[in-house]
Amino acid sequence: MKAKIAFIALAMATTAPAWAAEDPIGDLSKITGLTERKVQMVLGARTAFAEYPYTYDRSLHKFVAAVGKDNYYRLMNGESVALRDKEGHQYIVQIPRDVAGDKAL
Repeated sequence: MKAKIAFIALAMATTAPAWAAEDPIGDLSKITGLTERKVQMVLGARTAFAEYPYTYDRSLHKFVAAVGKDNYYRLMNGESVALRDKEGHQYIVQIPRDVAGDKAL
C-alpha cells in the first residue's frame, strides 16, 4: 500500500500540471520574479503607482524578458498564454481586458 501511494506521489510530482489562473497577477509574479505590485504596474495603469517613474521601464523589461515578447502582446490583447516558472510548473494565464487596457510595448 505504501509503495502504491509513493508511486502516485512520484507520478504527480514528475508531471508538470497546468493550473488555470485564479490569481493571474500572483502567477505572473511567480513566473517573472517581480512583486505583485510591479506586475500590476506593468499590466495596468502605471501612473497609479508612486514609484513608476523610477521602476516602470526596468520592470517592463524584466517582465517581457521572462514571458517573451509574443506572449506579452497576447496577454495585453486578453488572450490566454501558457507559461512556465523556474520550477517547471506550467500556468495558463489570461489577463482581463479591463486590467490590461490598450497598452502596447
